[in-house]
Amino acid sequence: MRERRKDRTEIPLDAVKKQLEHIAAEGGFRAALLTTEDGFDVVNIDSELDSEALAALAGFVWRMNSTALDLTGLEDIDQITMAGPSGDTVICQSFEVAGQPAVLVVIASVEPLYRELTDRAVEGIRRILA
Repeated sequence: MRERRKDRTEIPLDAVKKQLEHIAAEGGFRAALLTTEDGFDVVNIDSELDSEALAALAGFVWRMNSTALDLTGLEDIDQITMAGPSGDTVICQSFEVAGQPAVLVVIASVEPLYRELTDRAVEGIRRILA
């Protein structure tokens, strides 16, 4: 039987790094990291971006996620996305692993479908209220 996984390691954090490198390559992500809910970098891929700053942002997003749940009354929000007009997008997905809260952060170039509609709404609002 052929081994389906290549480039294996038995060291958990090294395996997580390999997983992050794989998804970053597949998705064209500029950065990918795993953080604690307090904003501490656990594992990250090599990137031009400041992983400590991104981890700190993840801690802020974790708190924002909890606040959003409280304010909206929604049962669960597991992902917060922040995007700029250029398509640069910070995606923070919150989850638990081994009973501990964690955040996966990726930086991607994404053009979400709703962006055109929200941009058009903003332009209309500016025009109306100017």
